[in-house]
Amino acid sequence: MVTVINFKKRKNSKDEDFNTLELQGEVELIQAVDTGKFYAHARKASITSTLDDATCKALIGTKFPGLIKKVDCEGYNYKVPGTNDTIVLNHQYQYIAVDVRAEQAVFSGD
Repeated sequence: MVTVINFKKRKNSKDEDFNTLELQGEVELIQAVDTGKFYAHARKASITSTLDDATCKALIGTKFPGLIKKVDCEGYNYKVPGTNDTIVLNHQYQYIAVDVRAEQAVFSGD
């Protein structure tokens, strides 16, 4: 499951406003390579929307079936928040929808 945690107003190439929904996946425990200690992490992704501000705001907290998956992409520059460092990333996070009906059929023996 993913949860809508926020929405943001953006502009398209024609300078028109549209909204995106910010989604967060389930919390995962990840072990740091350098220290071996665990930390909690949740993947985030944004999806475009044709919804107005009020509808987007009302959706905050709503859960949808699916997951957020790390996928390879063409390299792009990313400024590390809180620093002056810029790195090249070759991945992005995308929302992957899961058909709940198909999962139920597999697990129910239908």
